[in-house]
Amino acid sequence: MDVRLKSPPISKSELSKPEELAEKLSCLIAKPFQLTGKSRTDGSNVRKLVGATLLGNMPPEGAKQGAYEVIPAKGKGVPKILLEYVDTYIVTSGLSYNLQVWNRNPISESVQIQYQNSDTFQSREVRFVFVKVDSELNAIQSILVLTPDYIVKKFGAFGKPTIKHQLIISSSARQLVLSRKDGLLFYNDNVSIGVKANLGNLSGYSIHDAPSENSLLPLTTIKSIITHKIIGQSIAPAATKNRGQSLEGKIANALGYTLKDNELLAGGYPDIRNQALEVKIQDSPTVDLGRYSPEFNECISDCDDFTTRDMRYLIVLTNPETNIIEGAILCPGSKLGLHFSYVPEESYKCQRSIPMGFFEKNQGLSVFNP
Repeated sequence: MDVRLKSPPISKSELSKPEELAEKLSCLIAKPFQLTGKSRTDGSNVRKLVGATLLGNMPPEGAKQGAYEVIPAKGKGVPKILLEYVDTYIVTSGLSYNLQVWNRNPISESVQIQYQNSDTFQSREVRFVFVKVDSELNAIQSILVLTPDYIVKKFGAFGKPTIKHQLIISSSARQLVLSRKDGLLFYNDNVSIGVKANLGNLSGYSIHDAPSENSLLPLTTIKSIITHKIIGQSIAPAATKNRGQSLEGKIANALGYTLKDNELLAGGYPDIRNQALEVKIQDSPTVDLGRYSPEFNECISDCDDFTTRDMRYLIVLTNPETNIIEGAILCPGSKLGLHFSYVPEESYKCQRSIPMGFFEKNQGLSVFNP
């Protein structure tokens, strides 16, 4: 992204009004936009497109270094396009859009930018630019510039922040895994768990049932299934959440579960609760662990008293170019730190669901708080 976009305006009064932002971005309506199916890539491309469009349409002058201070540590939660105090979001398909705001409460007074003259930009002043892309035509369908207050009044309050932990698998650590026999890094459970004969029982269970002595499999049995039925398969490009659900479905089927409609949408921790198995995809250095991290020992009361340290983790390593599963990591959570690095600081997100019909009824428009 152009470095000019990373500084706030020379003064708060120079910021474009939100109505002006909608007008400046109206030239993007019907513009071709090729979706890659990778949410981070598509989101980055939208941000670059919006940023370049704003730079080309009488942008405010940027403030010089020293004239302002970014208040949050490491800039966490500060909007990406500071010059117009904007965050961008790409909307594609589905029944609703799950808006996720990272590392700030969207409606709080929390100061993000402090000028030397005491002017400030607060969290609640960030403008949200939603770019709705038609996934069949690969073209921009609508643009909506919304304020946090508008979103809350129209759709309800943002959900309480959800803490998110992360694990870093460096390129060298990844390569060490892939160079192993069968491309698998494996550690068995710390104590004996499960019976192989339970494979015959799993069709009668839901993946979300609590683990039991009649359902739990030994990790060695799961290892054999991953080696012979999962490694070498491909996961179609899509948003990270959808790819995760696709992987969960493949693993559940390989284990012998009979999946019911929408069963994969139920979520929860761990993903396949009946096996105390948390499932992740890794095709970039960062693996999102979610609310729980095995770095810290926490009891999971609704999972037969498993803790985060003895929860089983399956992380499949996919090739970002071919989407093929090249290898995997299968072990209790307590073993992950032997090879990989936990991100030392927690991130969090505030969420708000917005019906897809809201975006579709504004098709062909670039509008502010319609």
